[in-house]
Amino acid sequence: MKKRNGKKQKLKPLSKKKKRLILIIAAGSLLVTAACYTVFLAPLLDREQWIYKEEIVERGTLKVGVSESGSLEYGITSILYELNLDVSGEEDEEEEDGDGDGDEVVQKYLRIEEVCVRPGERISEGDLLYRFTEDSISDVRTLLESAAAEAQAEYAQAQTEYQLSVLEAGTDYEIRKLEEQYASSIYQKSSQAIGNEIAMLQTEINRRTANVDSLQEKAEEAAEEYEEALRKFSAAVKPSVEGNSAVNFMTMQKDYLNLQTQYENAKSALNRAQQELEDNARETEALRKELSAASAKGALSKLDAEEVYQEDIIQGENAGIQYDAQLESLKETLGEAEEEMDKIQEQLSAFEAFVGEDGCLYADGAGIVTEVVYQAGDRLRDAGIMLSYAAPDDMTISLDVTQEDIVDLKVGDKVDITFTAYEDVSYEGRIRSINTTATSSESNTVSYTVVIVVEGDTSLLYGGMTADVVFVTEQKDNVLYISKKAIMDENGRTYVYRKTSTGEMEWKEVEVGIDNGVNIEILSGLEEGDTIYLASRVSSEHAVMSDERDTDGNVSEEDFENMEFTMPGGGTQGEEGKPGGGEGRPGGGRMPPGAGGR
Repeated sequence: MKKRNGKKQKLKPLSKKKKRLILIIAAGSLLVTAACYTVFLAPLLDREQWIYKEEIVERGTLKVGVSESGSLEYGITSILYELNLDVSGEEDEEEEDGDGDGDEVVQKYLRIEEVCVRPGERISEGDLLYRFTEDSISDVRTLLESAAAEAQAEYAQAQTEYQLSVLEAGTDYEIRKLEEQYASSIYQKSSQAIGNEIAMLQTEINRRTANVDSLQEKAEEAAEEYEEALRKFSAAVKPSVEGNSAVNFMTMQKDYLNLQTQYENAKSALNRAQQELEDNARETEALRKELSAASAKGALSKLDAEEVYQEDIIQGENAGIQYDAQLESLKETLGEAEEEMDKIQEQLSAFEAFVGEDGCLYADGAGIVTEVVYQAGDRLRDAGIMLSYAAPDDMTISLDVTQEDIVDLKVGDKVDITFTAYEDVSYEGRIRSINTTATSSESNTVSYTVVIVVEGDTSLLYGGMTADVVFVTEQKDNVLYISKKAIMDENGRTYVYRKTSTGEMEWKEVEVGIDNGVNIEILSGLEEGDTIYLASRVSSEHAVMSDERDTDGNVSEEDFENMEFTMPGGGTQGEEGKPGGGEGRPGGGRMPPGAGGR
C-alpha cells in the first residue's frame, strides 16, 4: 500500500448504490442457476438408463472360504551373543568378598575392532559382520585354557580321592558285615557259658540235697552207736585193785578201757556225722545263694549280650545303606569336578567356534539389516542380540479370525493371498500357528490370532503391505463359473442374460452351485466361452453423460465398476424378487427380442 506524507491511505467505503447493485447481481445469478437446473439437469437426473457389461463364462478352479485382511510382516532374525566366559567358581567369589588374599581371576571380554554393516544394508549369507581385536581374543583364550587345565587337574585329584575313599568305605563295609555274621555265634556262646555255670551250680545243689538223707542216716546210726556205747560205758565199773587178783584186775581194766574207747569213738563218729550234716546244709545254702546270684548275673549278661547282638545286627543292616550313601556322596563330589571340567571345555569350544580362525563373525543368512547393537571399541560383556536382520524368505501375516470360523482351520492348511499393491498376482501361504487364547471378546465377538507364512517368490513384497487372505474351506476344480453379479433370482429359480449367436440378449435359466461371494459355479445352462451380461441401472448425471458419450450402450470399465447393479424391476442382482414380467425389464433398443416374455 502506498504511503502519502508518511501515513497510510485509507480505502473509501462502498456507497449504498454500489452495494444494492452487487446484491441484485447475486440474486439474479442464483435465479438463473435454479432455472437451468429445473429446466435442463433435473429431467436428465430423473432419467433411468440400463448399462450392460459383457463377461465370458470361464472354466477353472473355484475356491470357497473365509476372507480376512492383515498386514505383511518381515520375519526378524537375530544374531545372538551367548558366550559364557565366566570361569570363577563359588570359592573365587568368596575370596573376592573376603580379605583378597586368594588369587583373583581377572575376567576378560572380547572387544570389537570393526563393525562391517549398517542398518538398512542388504546382507547375504557369509557376509562379514564384526571383526574382533586380536589382543582380546588372545586374552580370553588364555583365560579359558588356564581354567580348563586347572579344572582337569582338580578332576584328576578328585578321581584319586574317590578311589581311595571307595576302598576305605568298602573295607569298613566288609568289617561291619563280618561283625554281623559273628554276632549270632558270640551271642550263643555267651548265653551257653552263662547257662553252663548255672547248670553246674544246680547240679552241685542237687547232689548235696541228695546227700542229706545219707548223712542223716549216718548221723542216726552214729547216735545209736553212741547211745549204746554210752550205756555200756556208764554201766561198767571202773576196776579196783582191792579185792581182785592181779589177773582179774587186768582183765577188768582192759574191758573197761575198751568200753571207754568205744564210747569215745562213737561220740566222735556222732560228732563227725552231725558236723557233716551241718556242713552239707551250710554248703547247700551257699550254693543256693551262688545259684541265685549266678541267675541274676546271667540275666543281666544275657541282656547285655542281646543288646550287643542287636547292635551288631543293626550295624550290619545299616552297613549297606551307609556304604551306598558314601558312594553316592563320593560320586557327587567326583561328578561336580567332572561337570566343572566339561563346562570349562565347552566354554572354550564355544569360544573357538564363535571367533573362528580369523576372529570374525559372519552372517548366517540373507536379509536387510534392521539393528546393529555394538560399535567399534565395545566389549561383549553381556549375552544378547548383536545384530538383527529382516529375512525376506520369512514373511508372515497376522490376522484375527472369529470363533465361528476358527473351528474349520488347522495348522498347515493352505491359504490364498492377494495384495492390494498386486491385485492380479496370486500368492499362496500356509497357517503357521493358531493362538488358542482369545484376543478380544467385545460385542460378543471372540477372535483368535492366526499367523500365515507367505510361500514362493516374495521378492516383490514389502513389509506393511495390506493382504487379503482366503482360508479355503471348499474347492472344486475344472468347473464353470461366472461373476455372482450376473445372477438374477425369480420365484426360486436363477437366470442370466446370455448373448446369442446373433448378438442379441436372451433370458437364460441356469443351475448354480457353490460361490465365494465373487464368483459362482454354473452346473447347467451355460457352456465354456459363452458370453453373459451384467446389467446396471444408472440414474446419475455422471452415468447419463457417460451414456451420451457412448451411444452404443457400452460403458468404461471404471464407470461400470462404480455403478450399482440393480435388476430391471428394482432390487440388486442376486437377490430374490427380480425381474417380474416384461414391464420391469430394460426397454429401448437394448432389450433383446422377446424380452417381455420367455
